[in-house]
Amino acid sequence: MNFDNVVIVHGFLAAPNRHWFPWLKGQYERLNTSVIVPEMPESHAPSPHLWQERLQQSILNPNERTLFIGHSLGCIATLRYIASLPDDVTIGGVVLISGFSEKLPTLPELSAFTDVSLDFRLLIQKIERRVAILSLNDETVPPQFTLDLSQQLCAELHGFPDGGHFLDDDGFTTFSNLEKVLKDNSML
Repeated sequence: MNFDNVVIVHGFLAAPNRHWFPWLKGQYERLNTSVIVPEMPESHAPSPHLWQERLQQSILNPNERTLFIGHSLGCIATLRYIASLPDDVTIGGVVLISGFSEKLPTLPELSAFTDVSLDFRLLIQKIERRVAILSLNDETVPPQFTLDLSQQLCAELHGFPDGGHFLDDDGFTTFSNLEKVLKDNSML
């Protein structure tokens, strides 16, 4: 499936120009796909309310030709945004990288994002294609949390042995495994 619009949502302590986000944006722009990477407010001290507002302001008319790619905290923010859309809106796909839906022992400062449970049944109905990616040596979001999220969403799961948290500090200014997953799923 080809997507007309791609939204890349960064996570905690991140920005649109960090990690592999500029590289991925360029991959889609080469295909003349519209890409937005919203700068999420106060990524050093994030607020669920402000992040939802930013997504609502940044994304116009999401639909079945829209693909969301979230990283870490950007995953749960993306899912909350999709859950808030009108009942008749269907999203083409999500790719959730190092995502979580439960409180993280490693990052208690993000608990406000997990205080209210997600309606996974609704999300499964609203999102046509769901993919999750984890790293077995992720010390920021332990892989079990991403595994649990993938099961809750009935998402296709891809695990890699040594990606860390898929940060530039882990060597990820490009992300060839993500590119392969996207191409294998006709998402790129």
